[in-house]
Amino acid sequence: MQYGPGFVLVQSDLAGLYCTLPPFQRSYLAVSSCRQDRVPMATAHSIQPGVPTPPQKLGSWKCIAGYFGCDERTARRWERERGLPVHRVPGKRSAVFAYSSELEMWLSNGEQEPDSLGTTNREVNSDRGDLSVDIESGLAAGSQPALSPSLARSGAVRTSRRWTVPVAATVAVVLLAAAMLPVRWDRGAPLAGTSGVRAAQDPLRHLPAPNAEGLYLRGRYFWNLRTADSLSKAIDAYTQAIVKDPSYAEAYAGLAESYDLLPQFADGDMAEDFARAKSAADRAIKLDPNVAAAHNAKAFALFFWDWDIPGSDAEFRRALALDPNSAQTHQWYASTLLNRLEGAECMRQIDEALRLNPTSAAIATDAALMHAEFENDPASAIRKLQDLEQTQPTLLTPPYFLRELYFALGDYPAYITELHHVASISHSPDDIALADAAERGWARAGKTGMLEDILKVRRMAFERGREPGYWLGQTYLLLGRPMEGLPYFRTSLDRRFILLISMQDCDWAKKLEADPGYAQLFAQIRDRMHGGEPAHPAVVPLSYRLPQAIVHTSGPDSSTH
Repeated sequence: MQYGPGFVLVQSDLAGLYCTLPPFQRSYLAVSSCRQDRVPMATAHSIQPGVPTPPQKLGSWKCIAGYFGCDERTARRWERERGLPVHRVPGKRSAVFAYSSELEMWLSNGEQEPDSLGTTNREVNSDRGDLSVDIESGLAAGSQPALSPSLARSGAVRTSRRWTVPVAATVAVVLLAAAMLPVRWDRGAPLAGTSGVRAAQDPLRHLPAPNAEGLYLRGRYFWNLRTADSLSKAIDAYTQAIVKDPSYAEAYAGLAESYDLLPQFADGDMAEDFARAKSAADRAIKLDPNVAAAHNAKAFALFFWDWDIPGSDAEFRRALALDPNSAQTHQWYASTLLNRLEGAECMRQIDEALRLNPTSAAIATDAALMHAEFENDPASAIRKLQDLEQTQPTLLTPPYFLRELYFALGDYPAYITELHHVASISHSPDDIALADAAERGWARAGKTGMLEDILKVRRMAFERGREPGYWLGQTYLLLGRPMEGLPYFRTSLDRRFILLISMQDCDWAKKLEADPGYAQLFAQIRDRMHGGEPAHPAVVPLSYRLPQAIVHTSGPDSSTH
C-alpha cells in the first residue's frame, strides 16, 4: 500500500507484522490475523515477564516463512528436505498450518546438530585459529585479536558470547580463500533468503554449502534488529556462513550491509566500517555480479562515506535493475535522497519500499520521517512514530527520529524524554550522558541551560572521538557563538559527516555565507561531492532548521527559553 496520511501502525496491524518477524521477536507480538479462529491480540504491554507465550497457529505459508524471516520458497524446501513440521487440512492439499511451539522445537533441535541450521560456535571457532588478518590487504598482523573499532567501542563484542575470535580476521582469511577456490554453481537452486536477490532471468544460481544458508538467514534476522549487539551477531553469522562456503556471494553482501549500519547504530568508525563494507560488496560482486544486495550495499557506502553521488546513483540503479522489488534498496536509496533534499523522488522511493514491505517497522519509521520533512506535517509523523515506538520497543529509530523532530519544533520536554528513551535502548554511555545533561540544564535554566550542559557533554565526546563535530558546532550556533562552532564544522568535514552536504541550504547557514571562514567551508563541501549537488530546495526540511518557538511552557520560566 501507498504511504499516506491514513497510515498508523496500531494494534490491528500487529498480526500482519508478526507474520514477517523471526521467532525471536514473537515475545512482543501474538499472531491473530494468521489464524482462522481469531483470538484477542497480546502486545508487549500485556505479556508478563517469565510467563511463556502460548503456542500460536500459523495458517499460511506466508506466516510460516515470516516466522523465520525467509521467503515461502525456502520454507517449502525446508519441509521437503529438512522435515519442517507443517500440517495440512484433510482434503485440501494447499491449506497448511503450523504451530509455533513445533517450529521452535525444530529450530532448537537443528541448532544442536552440525548438519542442520547452523554450526556450533566451537566448530567454527576451531577452524579460525588465533591469526589476526587485515581485511583489506590480507596480511598477517600477529596473534593479537584485531576487533573492529566500532564494535569494540560499542561494547557489543563483549556482550555477545559468539564473538570468541575477531570476526575481521576471519573475514580476511575467507576473502583470500575465496579467491583461490572455484565458484560452484547449480541450475535451478533456490535463492538463499531475501537480501541477495539475483535478476529473475539469471539461470545460474549458486547452491550454498550445507549449514551456510541457515547461518545466512540467522544473519538476516540479527541485521534487521539494528542494534550494536545484533549487528555484531549478524556479522558473526555471515562470517561463519562464508567460512562454510567462501563462494557464497549473498553472505558477503549481508556482511557489507552490516558494516554499512555500524556507524549509525554502533557509533562505528566510519572510515574503517565503510571501507570494510565496500570490500565485502566488491567481493560479492566479483563472485556474482547479479546479486542486487551487493550493489545496494556498495551504493550506500559510496554515498555516506565517499560523497560520490554519481557513483552511488549508478550502483542503486544497477541494484534496482536486478531486483526492482527490493524494498530495502528503495529504502536505502530514499535515505540518500533525503540527505540530498530531493523530496519528490525521496518520497516516491520510500512509498515504493513501504508498498513492497508494508509490515517493515524500519521502513515505516523512515517513511514517517521523510513525509514529515518534505510535507511539513510533523504532527502526523509524530503520531506514526509514537505508534511505532509502542509496537517496536527495541527499535532505535522511532525515538531517535522523534527527538530530532521535537528539537526542531522547540518542544524540549518531549525532546528530553526521547533522549532518555534512546539511551534506554542503545545503553550508550554518550547517549545516557546527553540525556542527563539536557534534563539537568533544562531544570536549571530552560533552553539556555540545556544547551550549555549539552555543549559540555558533546565537547567531552568530541575529545574522545565520539562526536563528529557537526552537532557541537550547531550547539555553538544555537548559543549565539558561531565563530566558536566553525572549527568543529571543519573537523566534521574531515570526518565526512554527511549532513554537511546540505548545510549551505539551511536558513541558519545562509546567514553565515558572508563570513570568509564559512564561505570557504561551503566551497570545500562542494568540492568533496564528486560533481554532485543537493537539490537546493526553496524550503528545507523541518529538521534542517534551527528550533522554532517553544510549544510547551511547562517547567522553567518560559522567559529563559
